[in-house]
Amino acid sequence: MSLKRELAAAIAIPIVFAILFFAPPIAFHLIAAAIALAALWEFYRIAEKTGMPPAKTVGMLAGAAALLSAPLVWTDGFIGSLEAGPFSLDAPQSATFAVAGAVLLAALASIGVLFSGVAPPAALGGAAATVFGPLLIALPAISWSYLRWFSPRAVVFLFGVVWVCDSCAYYGGKNFGSVKLAPSVSPNKTWEGTISGFLGATAFGAAAGTWLLLPQLGPWRGALAGALASSAGQIGDLVESLWKRGAGVKDSGVFLPGHGGFYDRIDSLLFAGPVVAVFVSTLSRPL
Repeated sequence: MSLKRELAAAIAIPIVFAILFFAPPIAFHLIAAAIALAALWEFYRIAEKTGMPPAKTVGMLAGAAALLSAPLVWTDGFIGSLEAGPFSLDAPQSATFAVAGAVLLAALASIGVLFSGVAPPAALGGAAATVFGPLLIALPAISWSYLRWFSPRAVVFLFGVVWVCDSCAYYGGKNFGSVKLAPSVSPNKTWEGTISGFLGATAFGAAAGTWLLLPQLGPWRGALAGALASSAGQIGDLVESLWKRGAGVKDSGVFLPGHGGFYDRIDSLLFAGPVVAVFVSTLSRPL
C-alpha cells in the first residue's frame, strides 16, 4: 500500500505542477472545481450513511455554480481580462449575490428533501447536510482559484504548508507520539505529531516567505501564515475524520491507490486555503 501511495503521488504531483505553471489559468480552475465537486459528492455519501439523506442534485448544482462563477469576479482570473467586462462586480453587488444564493440554496434544499421521499425524522438533517456541503467544501475551494489568479507560487505555498505539516506530523507522531490528540475521532493522531507538524509548517512558511515562493510576505508574516494555515489544515483533517467516524467508514472514497477519496486528499487544503488567501490578499500581485 505504501508503494502504491508513493507511486500515485509521483505521478500526480508533476501533473499538478505542470498545470499550475504551464497551462492557462482556466485549466487549473476547472480541475480544482472538478476535485472539489468530487469531494462534495463524497461528503454527501457520508451524510447518507449517517441517516441524513441530502438533496444531492441541489447541493452539487450549488457547488458547481459557486466554483465556476467565483473566478469571474477576479481580473483575468478565468477567461481573460474581465476588469471592464460584464462580470465585474463591486463589493455590495457581490454580497447581494452571495446572500441571495445562500437563501436560494436553503429553499431548494428544503424543497428537495420534501419531494424526494425522505422520512420526516431525517428531513431536517438531510436539508441541513445539503446546505452545509457547499459551505464546507465548495466555498473554501474557491480560495485555490484566487491563489492561482494571484500567482502559481501562492498555490505552491499552500501545498507546501500542508505537505510539510503532514510529513512532520507523521514522523513526529511515529517517533515521539504518546499523548493522543482526539482518540475518539482519530486514534492515531498525537499531540507530539500535531506540534511537529505545526513547527515544520511554521519553518517552511518563514523560508518560503523569505526567499522563493512569496518573498513579499517576509519571514515573520510567512511564519505566521504557515503556523495559522497548518493549524487550520490539521483541524480540517480532524473534522473530516469526525464525519467518517460517525458514518462508520475508513475513507471518503477511492480515486488513487493508497490515498483514499478526493475529500481525504483535500480536507486540510479546504481549511488552510482561505487562511493563505487572507495573507496573500494583503500583497501586491506580481506582474
